[in-house]
Amino acid sequence: MTYEHVRRIGRGGMGVVDLATDADGHEVALKRLSLHGTPEELATARTRIRREAEVLEQLRHPNVVPLRAVEDDGDDLVLVMDHLPGGNLAQRVAERGPLPPDEVLALADRLLDALATAHRLGIVHRDIKPANVLFDTAGSPALADFGVAVHRDATPGLTATELVVGTPGFMAPEQARGEPVTAASDVFSLGATLLFAATGAGPWGAGDPRVLMLRAVSGRTERIPRDLPSPLRNLLGTMLARDPVDRPTAAALRGGTAAGTEQREAPGRTRRRWPATAATALVLLLAVGAAVAVATRDGRAEAPATTTIPTSTTEACVPLPYQPCGRGPAPNTDGERCDEGFADYDERAANGCEAAPDDLADGAVLEGELRANLVPADDVDTYRLEVDDRFQLRCDGQVHVTLTAPEGTSQRVRILDGDEELASAVSGDGVSGTASVREPNCFDDDGSTLTVVVESVGSDRSPEDYLLEARGSF
Repeated sequence: MTYEHVRRIGRGGMGVVDLATDADGHEVALKRLSLHGTPEELATARTRIRREAEVLEQLRHPNVVPLRAVEDDGDDLVLVMDHLPGGNLAQRVAERGPLPPDEVLALADRLLDALATAHRLGIVHRDIKPANVLFDTAGSPALADFGVAVHRDATPGLTATELVVGTPGFMAPEQARGEPVTAASDVFSLGATLLFAATGAGPWGAGDPRVLMLRAVSGRTERIPRDLPSPLRNLLGTMLARDPVDRPTAAALRGGTAAGTEQREAPGRTRRRWPATAATALVLLLAVGAAVAVATRDGRAEAPATTTIPTSTTEACVPLPYQPCGRGPAPNTDGERCDEGFADYDERAANGCEAAPDDLADGAVLEGELRANLVPADDVDTYRLEVDDRFQLRCDGQVHVTLTAPEGTSQRVRILDGDEELASAVSGDGVSGTASVREPNCFDDDGSTLTVVVESVGSDRSPEDYLLEARGSF
């Protein structure tokens, strides 16, 4: 078929995208190789575009940018795709701000269904990000750019050894470390993309791609904002679990069967740990360019103007705070809340309520020093302090109670005689605080039992032990 060129609408890496019209006057996007690059780079790009054609010919879903035809242009292939003029998610958030939570959940429902379909076919996208989520004129989303995707039945060889492929701000920790990229990695990247849709920021924050790469390697995501509704926070928390085995499949999150979607090893790859170096992170930025987003002249991505989204007949699963769809409750929870006495201090749903209480009962005797923690969050520890009167000649008997709180927290120690507070002190961020009480009467027997109270100050919490030490006498 003959196509009439209109204008160039996108360029990236080794590929370009042109807007054109077909013989019937319909607008289409033509993706082809650019004409620059070394022979090796062009060979790699040619392999990728052929692989993308193979993937899209198998993957038919209303929320995946459709492939209309594959045209032979001499030595190269040209992918003919629907033109999607609604922009991409990155531009939409930049122009309008974060999406309302209900729109993010609707976006998640459609993209999870598309991703589950891809995973059932053994296809792993490897570069899900806001720029690769395109919209049609009605606002319906479509997953785009399978240029670096892998297929379990395809011949390996697209990715060189030690080369990390993906986008630093949205890649999974294991992907950043150069470990096999699997369906679970796609789930993380989609969760990162949805977090961006809801907040305007990805899980690794903002900064230079090399910095984001190092953050991704560490696996320490930014906290999900507490002001997001619980259903959305819970969904994002499960998708962004640090360990890939803790992430539900796309199908399970969508509410369907997970059969065939739990691909744990990409084709032709062997497991390795930490092979990617900081220098590899720089190579990544070049590799990402090989996947070209279908974009308009001013950088806006394209999507089909006539895509229709059928009404789903599968009821979407709504994960519980500590129980992803298709999984059992997280440790020390019943799926909805922490078991009695436990607490979730790190706000990572995947490991449940990791903060476990100590085994000291309230009212235990404080002698010398002891260690205990303040778990759960509203815990207040009380101890009995037996004070002897040893007849100080100078009437200078004193009792000292020193508290050393865990780093990152502030805690208070109080000494009480009945309801009367005799002394108090605050320990903050690992710096000790000491509460001291002088003997009240020089000539009488002042021996008594006092109460020592340890409690949190402020909102910071830690499951680590505090150190409490008592010394002195009247």
